[in-house]
Amino acid sequence: MESSIGDANQSLYSVDTYLRKNSEKANPGAGFSQESERILRIDVDGSVWIKPGAAISYRGDIKFERLATLKGKGLKEIVMREASPLARASGKGCLYCAHKGWHLRVLELAGGSICVVSESLLAFEEALEFEMFLVGHGVGVAASGLFAVKLTGKGRLAFAIHGDPLTMKVTPESPVITDPHATLAWSSELEPELKTDLQWKALFEHGGGEPFQMVFKGDGYVTVQPTEEPGKFKWKPGSKLKSLIGL
Repeated sequence: MESSIGDANQSLYSVDTYLRKNSEKANPGAGFSQESERILRIDVDGSVWIKPGAAISYRGDIKFERLATLKGKGLKEIVMREASPLARASGKGCLYCAHKGWHLRVLELAGGSICVVSESLLAFEEALEFEMFLVGHGVGVAASGLFAVKLTGKGRLAFAIHGDPLTMKVTPESPVITDPHATLAWSSELEPELKTDLQWKALFEHGGGEPFQMVFKGDGYVTVQPTEEPGKFKWKPGSKLKSLIGL
């Protein structure tokens, strides 16, 4: 009992110590930066794209507007925007974002491209071009709605991870197979295929839905996280989405 009391007292701070330990970093104008391991700071001067619900606090004159669903180019894009929404934060000020208390990573693209699973994508600068897509188009009900965003150009982006990520090199001689629930991002040169595998489900007990894997072939990389995130799969097999977008 004495040990537990001592441990508890170690987290007891005076008000001044608490404020000093948890105060904002004095680094205005840095753009995208990590305020902490789990909080993203964005110094907004113009517009940025964020995941709806990601904003936890802000100061200044910032307005929020969700990407209009009905302004999508064609029915397929309309459905994508509804299933994987984005919001624009515009104005001038300081914006803080987070996602379920997960850790964050900030990347800077220097003219290339990266594909990020939409559930994990937290925010990105407006200078980056983006394209939403559904992984495994044409595979049928095995797809189950894994949405991703391809980001291209020069600018910063941030994504949320549950634990420490692992990035693996993909080569023609050594393809990489991943659990879709654990997959975070991959290089745009790769086009993952979805493959059903009954043994995969039996061995790892992934629960309901169809047992499938993502297969990466070619030259590039893929990043996974140690914890599955079933929230990525927003649509059940046989849902109306499949008929709307041609699966």
